[in-house]
Amino acid sequence: MARTASARRKGGLTGTAAELQAGGFPVNLVWRPQAGPQTLLIACPADDILFGGARGGGKTDALLGDAGIYSQAYAPHFRGMLIRRTYDELDEVVARSQELFLPLGAKWQAGRYTWRFPWGGFLKMRYLKRDEDASRYQGHSYNWLGKDEGGNFPDVRPLDKLSATLRDRNGVPIREIMTANPGGPGQPWIVDRYIRNRQPMVPWRDPETGRVRVYIPSRLTDNQALLANDPGYMRRLRGSGPSWLVAAWLNGDWYATQEGGVIKSKWWKRYAIDEPDATPLERRLALPPGKIVAWVHSWDTAQKDNEVNDYSVGTVWAVHETGNAYLVDVVRERMTYPELKKAATDLYDKWGADVVLIEDKASGTSLIQDLRASTKLPVKPVEPDGNKVTRAVSATLLMEAGRMWLPTRATWLLDFENELTSFPTKGVHDDQVDSVSQFLMWLRTFPLTHIPQVASAGTRMGLTSEGTAAPGALSEKRETRDAASRTRTPKPRSRTVRRGPAGTEGF
Repeated sequence: MARTASARRKGGLTGTAAELQAGGFPVNLVWRPQAGPQTLLIACPADDILFGGARGGGKTDALLGDAGIYSQAYAPHFRGMLIRRTYDELDEVVARSQELFLPLGAKWQAGRYTWRFPWGGFLKMRYLKRDEDASRYQGHSYNWLGKDEGGNFPDVRPLDKLSATLRDRNGVPIREIMTANPGGPGQPWIVDRYIRNRQPMVPWRDPETGRVRVYIPSRLTDNQALLANDPGYMRRLRGSGPSWLVAAWLNGDWYATQEGGVIKSKWWKRYAIDEPDATPLERRLALPPGKIVAWVHSWDTAQKDNEVNDYSVGTVWAVHETGNAYLVDVVRERMTYPELKKAATDLYDKWGADVVLIEDKASGTSLIQDLRASTKLPVKPVEPDGNKVTRAVSATLLMEAGRMWLPTRATWLLDFENELTSFPTKGVHDDQVDSVSQFLMWLRTFPLTHIPQVASAGTRMGLTSEGTAAPGALSEKRETRDAASRTRTPKPRSRTVRRGPAGTEGF
């Protein structure tokens, strides 16, 4: 890692390989940018750069390489911070950084998740656990900021708070780089800020901030090292998602759309949520006036008790007295069976429930038995009727009738919408589709007196024209009790919070 003379700062210790070697630092070339976008990134003079736009484009390597080169060019005054959205994502970056920085003689402070370079300067590695925790870094000062996989951040505001920490009293130019792909929850704001009405590779000055921005595209074909070392990567990528999303990943298409399956997004209604990470209380307050007559959880579990490759999904619904259903939360994780059981009880603690629907097969059967034996959760086994596509088609009748409402913003919303609208697609997970279909099939038999008079979601879905349950509707006492009693929400229990590494709280 060395920087050209044209990029050096005037005066003081500069960071060319020759000068570092003359100063007693060992020179060990461990990384050089590949020809193309990575080289352009290292040489780019803009101070706000979007790099990437495609899977496998060498984004994280370029980010770490730029940090290493900048630390040498502006030694000993380099003050850097690199962030990821989650702790698990950050671990992958840390592992790669150890391959690059340890041979340079850098010291890894594991307790503080910080690199200390032998020529001076540091690079903090952090994750943004909650958006509001960005406020903890007010008063800090950095001259280099890397935001890896920025598309995983649904809201730009916490990232902008971190950008406000960019300043330097030693004359080091501030530098900010963000990597991203299409298809993440942050895609809308990334398009607005860097893509729309802008040409790639053409810098422009933001009229409000005065900062010089530029988008440097990087495709999989630009990462010849990956293609040579893992020739099957492109083939696996093509089978890892719906065709529209794979095309976006390969081509860097920020305007690709997902429509085309049996479920259409135009059928969904929206209720307003200001924050993607809104609390349960804030989501409750966003629901329309009137009674919520039932809180319902719908669980679709992995196929086997010990299955960790498939997802288990839990959705939480508020059923309004009008018959409309409002989705307020989604849990989607690869879980072992003990983790699945804990997730079900945690979700109950978080929201309360009048009914917990669980598909009565595979690991769901064990979950039903365990929850009934060890908890007071109102579990209701569900026997699946027909195949996945048949159930989804039946559920679309309520969607077409305008009975399914989604929030305008949520951290899980984009993945949720992508899965539903791309169903059925070979090779794409459909666990969220199953959870939604299960709930909507239950809803069609739910006895309400205010169900809208819509043929496609009334008589066609097993309800009489008066809105009462038709023959064959659920007859259990829990399902036919007075609707007013359903407004009762169980008191939440205390929850255990997983902590990250010491010194990285909030990140």
